[in-house]
Amino acid sequence: MTVFAWILVGLGVLVLVLTPLRLRRSKGERGMTDFSGWVLNAHSITLFVGLGLISLRLLDVHSSTGATWLAIICMVIASLIGLSFLGRWRRTGSRHSEAFEGDSWTRGPWLSQVAHFGMTIGTIIFAWLLLADKI
Repeated sequence: MTVFAWILVGLGVLVLVLTPLRLRRSKGERGMTDFSGWVLNAHSITLFVGLGLISLRLLDVHSSTGATWLAIICMVIASLIGLSFLGRWRRTGSRHSEAFEGDSWTRGPWLSQVAHFGMTIGTIIFAWLLLADKI
């Protein structure tokens, strides 16, 4: 289970690095809903803290219950904020709004959907692994 947990940590780090890059590059594009900087910072900070605490647990640096719960709470908050980022792909509903078909990375929302639904599933798996004391 430890190898699987390290793979999930690696995927979480990938989300941690790519989400701010992608959101900052697409800021102000037509047809795209922008998010406030504090939302992106909250996503990054909670994800960093959650992944850091899980990494420390995997390295046997700590095994406290409080740190475990803090890691789970941080990962849940980061996942919920990440899922809210998928809302940027919605049309505004205005007659004169432009449809956003993609950015310089992909056409359509599939990369964001894979990353943030995967992060949510990873959070559920991490919670189970931590609470069941599998890692």
